[in-house]
Amino acid sequence: MTKNRVLAAGIGMLATAAVLVGCSDDKGNEPAAASSSANGSTAQVASGGSTEVKVEGQDLAGLDLNSVTCVKAGGKINVASAAIGGQQGLGVVMTDDAAPKVESVGLVVDGNALAVASMAGASSGTADVKVDGSTYTITGEAVGADMKNPMAGMITKKFEIKVDCS
Repeated sequence: MTKNRVLAAGIGMLATAAVLVGCSDDKGNEPAAASSSANGSTAQVASGGSTEVKVEGQDLAGLDLNSVTCVKAGGKINVASAAIGGQQGLGVVMTDDAAPKVESVGLVVDGNALAVASMAGASSGTADVKVDGSTYTITGEAVGADMKNPMAGMITKKFEIKVDCS
């Protein structure tokens, strides 16, 4: 396998894992709440709200925006959605600082796993976050492989995610 195919496969697996991990706590459309975690810290959970997810300037069709949750716990902010039929999904991990930094993004777009991540010393994609009150806007470019044709090489898509994490 060539280096690009290995990297594409790794990024695809990372994006899929990020979406699945973010979706593992199915809270449905429950209102924002605080829950206590196993280590006794309080997690702030927000769902629904005024979420927007755009890829290449278009709404990510097929993504249930009501399934998007934002969880603040353990110094991290996790934004995730339920995957709809395995076709569309979202997972973002950021630091919960005054000036947060995006650590990873995983998107499933038209069955393609796209990511922004660092692994084994190599970085893929880019992401920045801006905060306005409790609204986080994450923008950048995610890269991945065409899952229907992984031999075709890497694909890159611009994205914008706007979510309320109150």
